[in-house]
Amino acid sequence: MNVKQERQARHRSALALALAGLLLGGLVSCGGSDGGLTAGAKPPPVTPPAQPVLQLSTLSSRADMVSGGSALVEVAVPDGITAADVRISSNGTDVTSAFAAATGGRKLRGLVSGLNIGSNKLVAKVGTDKAYGELSLTNYPITGPIFSGTQMTPFECRTVESGLGAPLDANCSVATRYDWFYFTAAGVRQPLASPLGARPADLGTATTIDGKTVPFIVRVESGTINRSIYRIAVLDDPKTAGQWNSAGWNQRIVFRFGESTAAQYNQGSNAVTDVFKTDSTDPQSVEALKRGFAYVVSSLNINKVNVNDVVAAETAMMLREHIAKDYGVPRWMVGMGGSGGAIQQMLIAQNYPGILDGIMPDAAFPDVFGTALAVSDCRLLNRYFIANPANSATRKAFEGHMNTVLGNTCATWDAGNGDAVLATNGSVSPACGLNDASKVYAPSTNPGGARCTVYDVNVNTLGRDPFTGGARRPLDNVGIQYGLAALKTGAITTTQFLDVNERIGGYDSDGNIIARRTVADAEALKRSYEMGRIGSGAGGLATVPILHMRAYAEPGGDIHTIYNDIKIREQLKRSNGRADNQVIWLFPNPALAAPAMQPTLVGVLRDSFLQRLSLMTQWLDAITGDSAPLTTDKVARLKPADAVDSCWSVADGSRVREEATFSGAGTCNTLYPKTPAPRMVAGAPVADDVVKCQLKPISDADYAPVVLSTPEKVRLAGIFPDGVCDYSKAGVGQAKLKGTWLKY
Repeated sequence: MNVKQERQARHRSALALALAGLLLGGLVSCGGSDGGLTAGAKPPPVTPPAQPVLQLSTLSSRADMVSGGSALVEVAVPDGITAADVRISSNGTDVTSAFAAATGGRKLRGLVSGLNIGSNKLVAKVGTDKAYGELSLTNYPITGPIFSGTQMTPFECRTVESGLGAPLDANCSVATRYDWFYFTAAGVRQPLASPLGARPADLGTATTIDGKTVPFIVRVESGTINRSIYRIAVLDDPKTAGQWNSAGWNQRIVFRFGESTAAQYNQGSNAVTDVFKTDSTDPQSVEALKRGFAYVVSSLNINKVNVNDVVAAETAMMLREHIAKDYGVPRWMVGMGGSGGAIQQMLIAQNYPGILDGIMPDAAFPDVFGTALAVSDCRLLNRYFIANPANSATRKAFEGHMNTVLGNTCATWDAGNGDAVLATNGSVSPACGLNDASKVYAPSTNPGGARCTVYDVNVNTLGRDPFTGGARRPLDNVGIQYGLAALKTGAITTTQFLDVNERIGGYDSDGNIIARRTVADAEALKRSYEMGRIGSGAGGLATVPILHMRAYAEPGGDIHTIYNDIKIREQLKRSNGRADNQVIWLFPNPALAAPAMQPTLVGVLRDSFLQRLSLMTQWLDAITGDSAPLTTDKVARLKPADAVDSCWSVADGSRVREEATFSGAGTCNTLYPKTPAPRMVAGAPVADDVVKCQLKPISDADYAPVVLSTPEKVRLAGIFPDGVCDYSKAGVGQAKLKGTWLKY
């Protein structure tokens, strides 16, 4: 008996049983027994035989967040069902031919193309009644958006500047392009003009982490996704035109995020060779490729180009989906990059868990809006001290940060990022990153133009202020007593304390400095906390491995102050009760070391970059190889033994394994003392995430052992008529993260 005959026989048998049940039910009712059918009543419905369910799932993305018209789909086939009998349709069209057997024939896997924008339905079945399953997909354009909300406008393309030709549409799209490069045995990169031609005589080899030795040839794919210019580099040994040879890929991805912070209304630019970007202390890109990793860069994943972390998350998600469909499902994807690139990693991991399986933030800050507090305070303090010069000790007493002959941190913040709150210009040139200056906001001549602040780029989160037309702004310094800790220790006089706080000022709605202090928008505060624009240590950060690196550069006036790593740790502890998924490594800055030691320290830094990638690989391989659910306990249990807090000595480059703390005893704190931000000097906690403090009445006890005179008390009351910051309480509007994977 063939399959069809067997199916028909089972169907006839089930029908016969159903008819017999009906006849029996009729005889009972005629006999008038209790519970029988009354005259004219219908018989109970027939329950069909149980059907094994075919489980459908997407491998390339979430089912409700598919992009580009295709999805990699898997169908799990239960016991008793032959995979060859499963038929699969997409919106009623048979797509079975796109699937092939996998996992010993118990699963089918295929790329379903031709999806409609919006809702789609996949159906898998065997015959008409033996097995059935379905899956709903929601497909979005490859140009986006998916969850980030209304896209930025105006928006200028940068495809020509990136060597990709004129854009094909208003979304700055380009045709996908491939370029090949090879590395010589001496490690020199060369273009490979004819990838299918004869191999160069000086071609080197690469050995992957899987132990495979392959020609050191790299293919770079260039294209646009979500209006971002991306480059994907991966080992290739081209043998057939139009076909990538996957033998060298180790199924792991390093995604590099770009630095700095600015509000730009453009696509950003990059070069095909940016995937090979390296310097003497950071060789990770080439070394990652050599070991078989795919290496990815993207213009909207540069924080100086795109300071909207929701768009950054969406772009990274879509690129991971693209790789899954065109290269193969990755085992994991890890983020790396410093400063603003660290911010994007931190917020993506917090708010959209699963896009990045691990993060390697260098010179980290936890977020943009929280960091903006230190930047804005520094600008106000720096401008005060420009007008009222003071010695280094006095400045440090108010600013917290270092002020040395090599540089001043607050002055650096003021010059480099202070304009990030300035609506008419922003912190880049040309203003707003727009070549067309006529599109830029001007209060009197172009009030509807593009505003250049970090807040306006995030208007989908913050909402629009009905009075100014700009984004609601979570920026505030009401009640802050600048220099309070220094006053209590005697580092500054009462007169200095009162004068700074009386004259510090704030910002108007366009970011210009004014005499009165800044008042935050209440709705902006609430949204910033609930929607994850401010780092909290919550969400996905509880279950993602975090390996920090930072070179100690504060004596040079550098803005990348160490306390930020501890600030992140405090946020993790407060949200999760622990922070053992975070590792902090601190290094001497070779440029600030003795000349004789500089080559040694450069080597130490270089080796540690590679060691960190190896440790992260070990950690993520263990996590993805363990079938237990992803929890904080699991991440801690599988943490490599050498993934521990450490610092390296400036004297000889030796490693000191020691828990990182903000202050206190220890070799690392002695070698590299941490300096606080201005608000921490004013009494804010180490977590430093209170944007607007709750106020309390002025109390003499808060200034002990200093005793204020009656005239000083009167002056203080005039400076703070509504009270001063009460940092024993949560900030105004400070709420828990509303959830992850929020849509706008």
